[in-house]
Amino acid sequence: MPVWDRDSVAPAVANLMQWGGTPYGGNNDHDAQVLYYRKDIIEDPEWQAAFEEEMGYPMPVAMDTWEDTLAIAQFFNGKDWNEDGDPDDGITLHLKVGGQGFFHFLAMSAPYVVTPAPGEDPRQVDRYHNIYFFDPETMEPLINSPGHVRALETLIALSKAGPSAMWGWELGEAWADFLSGNAIMTFSWGDVGSLAQDPTQSVIQGKLGARGIPGTKFPYDLESGQFLELDEPNMVGNQVGCSWHPVISKFAEDPDLAYYFVAWQSTPEINHWNVATGWTGVDPGTSYDWIEPVGSATVEEYVDGGFNGDDAVEFIGAYQNNFFDYPLFVTYLRIPGTPEMSEVIDVHLSEAVTGQVSAQEALDRTYDDWVRIIDDIGKEELLRLYQESIGYTPE
Repeated sequence: MPVWDRDSVAPAVANLMQWGGTPYGGNNDHDAQVLYYRKDIIEDPEWQAAFEEEMGYPMPVAMDTWEDTLAIAQFFNGKDWNEDGDPDDGITLHLKVGGQGFFHFLAMSAPYVVTPAPGEDPRQVDRYHNIYFFDPETMEPLINSPGHVRALETLIALSKAGPSAMWGWELGEAWADFLSGNAIMTFSWGDVGSLAQDPTQSVIQGKLGARGIPGTKFPYDLESGQFLELDEPNMVGNQVGCSWHPVISKFAEDPDLAYYFVAWQSTPEINHWNVATGWTGVDPGTSYDWIEPVGSATVEEYVDGGFNGDDAVEFIGAYQNNFFDYPLFVTYLRIPGTPEMSEVIDVHLSEAVTGQVSAQEALDRTYDDWVRIIDDIGKEELLRLYQESIGYTPE
């Protein structure tokens, strides 16, 4: 069998390729959402001075928090910062129902909801810490918690810092607004980093900035039932949409041959080529994708694959930031009923973003639908699987 290196995969991704300590998937794609922005505009001293004059404080260029990110998006929205004679966008988002909008909300809302455990291990899962979806003792949905609501209110504000047309945009349309030079920023998967290098789609090659997903200084603490006010942002990494990796059906007629193909595609020679060459949609996530000295890849490998060298450093660096520098990770929903739950929250998020209902009402509706789905499938069995999936040990 072809030999591939399971240990090379970022731990957050590798965790989704196993259940109960047993690996089930091969190596391929490594999805996460990061923030992309126009580095040439954000770092322009003239625009920074204009921001400070209008807003009354220096531009928070680092965009460590969603509050800072929102302020920058609002400032640039409607200004002709690309000098094409038309007003331009502060942000571009994919908000159409039936797409991947739920994943975007999951990534951006996590720092408002997921908080570190007390003690030596901040990632320890207990009833109140490192929890996002459900109370791990009762299976009661937490999706309408004050933290989720504040995050959705922030998303609604972000949606108003760009064109209203994006309420109906599919993923590619949102990406195109950024790649065509009409939006200051977007947050999405690794595809944007590589598509920015495609001369048939992008005018921003060499102008790309990227960083891990922002956090917030105002997360909601489930245990105390209060919002915290932190000196440093609560940063929560993600692996949403992750991962497009191969598995073998138990009905496979020739599982050995199937695994040969899986293992072959998982080898560094093929997997890293997919990441570093062109715009395949296969995103970085292994030690041989990270640029030296963090990993074994070189900037030249990415340049040979069609990347601008500076863009490659920004893009790969943002992924490294997400997978290795963040103290926490949002858990991933891997239980029966997940597709149905994702579908209903997608609908209700759209209702809120388009102004049909408030953020609270949208998430209350989601809560009710999730309770119904849980009851239909069976709460006791779902609770057992949910606890197992997030590593929670009942008290």
